[in-house]
Amino acid sequence: MNKITGFLLCGIMCMLLSACGAQPAQNTKSEPPVPAKTQTAVKAMTDKRLIHSTQDDKAPLVLFTKDASAAGLLRIYEALGRKPEGKVGIKISFETPGGPHLDPAMLKPLRDKVNGTFIDSNGFSAPRHNTEGHIKTAVDNGFTKEIGPIDILDAEGEMNLPVQGGKHLKFHRTGSHFANYDSVISIVRFKVHHLRDYGGTLKNLSICLASTSGKANIHSGGKELGRFYEPDMESFLQSVGEAAKAAQDAKKDRWVFINVLAGMDQKDSCEGASAIPDIGIVASLDPVAVDQAAIDFAFGTAKTEKIREAWEKKHQTRVTIYAEEAGAGKRNYRIESID
Repeated sequence: MNKITGFLLCGIMCMLLSACGAQPAQNTKSEPPVPAKTQTAVKAMTDKRLIHSTQDDKAPLVLFTKDASAAGLLRIYEALGRKPEGKVGIKISFETPGGPHLDPAMLKPLRDKVNGTFIDSNGFSAPRHNTEGHIKTAVDNGFTKEIGPIDILDAEGEMNLPVQGGKHLKFHRTGSHFANYDSVISIVRFKVHHLRDYGGTLKNLSICLASTSGKANIHSGGKELGRFYEPDMESFLQSVGEAAKAAQDAKKDRWVFINVLAGMDQKDSCEGASAIPDIGIVASLDPVAVDQAAIDFAFGTAKTEKIREAWEKKHQTRVTIYAEEAGAGKRNYRIESID
């Protein structure tokens, strides 16, 4: 596989050979060069694991670093080369009170560089079902004024983002404050064995960007705005893809997409699953590609192909297929390490 450095290959081999639940490997800067024979052996492993990687120059680029730290986050953002325009929103999830979340200190150097505002939308359940409770959750989880400003997008109303040619959605509804931002950086704490659906960039652009009624709109496949309702899984997943495309179109060529693959503890009963060792960070200008790369890295830790297929089916990873069909991006990607 072209362009994957010896550091990346060595790191992947270590993760593949380690037992589930092993302690995360420490990021080092002084690893010796990988011998040619070892590179050849590891290449076969990575080809099998990163099953959607390609050498096609037309495929979207996904950057990778093993350094899941504030410095690594800032470096991978800069390496993408997309300079923000105007007011910058940093779309994250403030998560649940006291629950796992992105480390605010990890985000601060990037926030300072772009002078960004942390943005999120209200949810279905308390305390994040209203702006007051949501802001308190954010502050309690460490997103204080010293870290950076916070904006709940639907605090003062909603707006509709048009969906072009959707099978289910006519619009993607988010908070009215979304109109105030010229550029957006999506940063996700990638979730594997956590909820029913895996948590990545596509979710951040759809369900997590949506206002409360917008969430109902997506879950129902465009049939409901006032209550949680899912007629069937495929309509929901297709609607996620359509909403993600609408979010991109609203800020065309002004998005950056980053998945942090660290702290991926197990919260479900998937066969053979346990805490996955920290992998690093992947970033791209293509939201489908960055999610597919993260899926390949994380679900590729399964001991067998059968187990991997079961994990992916349970956690609805086929949403990347529907997102590609909706025009949100490409599943096949080129990967390049910045280490």
